[in-house]
Amino acid sequence: MENFDKKRFELEGKRIRALYGHSIPQKIIKEPLQPPEILYHGTTRRFLSMIKEKGLIPKGRQYVHLAVDTDMALQVGKRRDDHPTLLIIDAMDAWNEGIKFYKGNEKVWLADFIDPKYINMG
Repeated sequence: MENFDKKRFELEGKRIRALYGHSIPQKIIKEPLQPPEILYHGTTRRFLSMIKEKGLIPKGRQYVHLAVDTDMALQVGKRRDDHPTLLIIDAMDAWNEGIKFYKGNEKVWLADFIDPKYINMG
């Protein structure tokens, strides 16, 4: 489990607990927490026009996934694009205006939605 770049599980006693809930039908409820000032999201170039118009939405996931550093964000973006675009999220501004953030783990933050006005194309 420690070799994964993105920590998806945690040990809780003798049990393993999923942190994101990709494979279960009901949403994992997390407590909103104040995020860092800036977060990042790596994405494919083909989604940029949609993101500019609609923002970041979870699509088939329960939450939008955001990274605390550019390396992690670009690594995620490279899963579907050899030259992904780095999005810079004004997380604190979004938080101050009512967008909820949730801590996934030490490298990943989650959000229900990110409005386009908080997204800067890197």
